[in-house]
Amino acid sequence: MASVQRSTYSYPTDYTTSGTINGTHYRNAIGKGADTSAVSGNDYSNGGSSSTAYIAYSFEFDIPASATINSVECQVKGHAENTSRSTANLQLYAGTTAKGSVSKFTSTSAQTVTLTTGTWTRSEIDNMTLRFTIGYYGGLVNGATVTVTYTYESVTYKVTSSVSGNGTISPSGETSVEKGEEYTLTITPTNKTETVTATQDGVDITSQLVAHGMGGTLGAVPANVTTNGIQSGESYAEYAVGHTAESPYSSTSNMYASQSSTGYAAYSFDFSSIPSNATIESIEVRCYGHRESSTISSTYVSQCVLYQGSTAISDEVDFPSTSDSMITVTPTDLPTRSELDDVTLRHFVGYYGGLVLGITFEVTYSTGTGIDHYTYTFTVSSDTTIAVTIGSSGRTDTAYLKINGSWVAVSKVYKKVSGAWVQQSNLQDVFDTSTKYVKG
Repeated sequence: MASVQRSTYSYPTDYTTSGTINGTHYRNAIGKGADTSAVSGNDYSNGGSSSTAYIAYSFEFDIPASATINSVECQVKGHAENTSRSTANLQLYAGTTAKGSVSKFTSTSAQTVTLTTGTWTRSEIDNMTLRFTIGYYGGLVNGATVTVTYTYESVTYKVTSSVSGNGTISPSGETSVEKGEEYTLTITPTNKTETVTATQDGVDITSQLVAHGMGGTLGAVPANVTTNGIQSGESYAEYAVGHTAESPYSSTSNMYASQSSTGYAAYSFDFSSIPSNATIESIEVRCYGHRESSTISSTYVSQCVLYQGSTAISDEVDFPSTSDSMITVTPTDLPTRSELDDVTLRHFVGYYGGLVLGITFEVTYSTGTGIDHYTYTFTVSSDTTIAVTIGSSGRTDTAYLKINGSWVAVSKVYKKVSGAWVQQSNLQDVFDTSTKYVKG
């Protein structure tokens, strides 16, 4: 065993509310823009003068039960709706016990607040929530990250993997793996028609191997762009990818803005190289760009969303900064191969807008017309040995010769061709009634 220090982080995974909270859209409090009107029109206030209403965000951490917590860091991004009358307090809790001290949003513009978190035990981590307490005008949380650093005693085991036959296994040989870790082996036959069998500590696990069909990965860049409701849309089509936005950045001079959050540029892609019978295994779209205003709200928009036709198939992902950065967009449900041709990436812009400088649409697919490789995943709980055999799936051709009353396998067979003896590699069709065979 060895003492190991690690860090892990989590974003809010769920929430609960307490008190009177206006509107029905508080569930959108992360990653959405707050309404600009106060009290009755603001989904992010409690509608009264008290500051007892709050939303409690919860987190999930994968930390060993025996770990010792060294530190907890929490950063929250958001704003208050009114600095003179708004309550927008932030504090971590372990169950009903407050931890650290109260912090608050002090600006109506987007800001990042680092909380004072105090000391934590391992059991308290499982009951951690971030309370955002709001009053008359309220405010908005646009995102939160909690990082936990901890120390624990690590137990490792040895996984030994080997392959015989025509192919590879990865990782190969002896590997040290932490107890409880999921471990994945990849088995790749050289000849894709060959059979693969496997054992784990002598027990057959062939049925647990997962077959992955022949396929590939396509990294597509935009093939075309159309615009809807964007000011100077023609210029957007020409300059939106790979060029810098015009300056100054305002609602009247910025070609990458619209007067509402409904303006967008729709990027389409060429997927014709992906076979029509392919199965889409994963999609990841990487977008590089920025927003023109540091304020994130319903009218200051610079966000990317995947669409299939007119239906959104991903969450909205905002560019977080006026500096260029990378965001990743993934679909909530994978489209079929035929549906893929109707998928676009929309970049929504509002009053000040923003700019996409580059897009890569990465699609991983399989065709199902053959096996490319196999994977085997298991949880490591002891030293273990994986042995893989790769062999032909067709008939095995072996010639035997009776010598001294016993049949002995023949290592080489020669056939006379045009007066010369030629060694034969294919025994299936070599024998016929017109050929004389001799012992070699």
